[in-house]
Amino acid sequence: MRNPRYSSVNPSTGDVTYNGPLSLEKGDHSHMPGRTDAYLPGYERGHVNASSLGGVNSRANVVAQHSDVNHGAYLSVEKGERTALQNGATIESEKTAVVNSQPGDRPTTFTVNDSVTYQDGHMESIHHSFTNESYADQAAWNDMSASLPGTFDGENPGDGLRGSMDTDSYSYASLMEATDAEMPGLDADYAPAEFSGVPDSAETSSVSADVGTDSDAGSGDCGADTGGDAGSADAGRGGGGASADAD
Repeated sequence: MRNPRYSSVNPSTGDVTYNGPLSLEKGDHSHMPGRTDAYLPGYERGHVNASSLGGVNSRANVVAQHSDVNHGAYLSVEKGERTALQNGATIESEKTAVVNSQPGDRPTTFTVNDSVTYQDGHMESIHHSFTNESYADQAAWNDMSASLPGTFDGENPGDGLRGSMDTDSYSYASLMEATDAEMPGLDADYAPAEFSGVPDSAETSSVSADVGTDSDAGSGDCGADTGGDAGSADAGRGGGGASADAD
């Protein structure tokens, strides 16, 4: 159910936030707020939370959003959320268009923090962030940064992928950029986990035989939140898109 109390504008920073449950609604773009000076060429009226997910058509939820973002990975996230809801999940969502300026200005970034409870009772936390610029501009900035010494050489202890690859730092950064741009979609992050509880007896026997008596056997994390932010190859892939005019 659409409820305007879930949407707000921070009077100090201009950040526009939706904080509440998602619901399946019929998409409605009537009485949308008009475009302002914040809408440069290529920018559309984008919902922080889609109207088809309970978002309202007011300036507390509609902002200047680049079309690449509007119809790219942010839209893919919305598709994943809708599919999860259609399959019986519930989602508590905090979505923010980060302005860090004056109310009504163009956002720089979009963040999504979803807590998904599936029908079997298990929960997953899913996080994404997206730069509110065209993909072409983001690629150009990366190319410019690549000309500066040490740009891609900063240590990231949490990045196991880079350490496993025999490649230079610029090639690695290029791979991450290509992965973000070409990823088929983020909606798969909202599919139920393959393992969400106590295994059955057959699985338990198999696991016990594999583990043996090694007390240091690790227990992996199972969930859609892989701890990534924009520019990584995991859950927080950058440069995505939401649909204001397609939700």
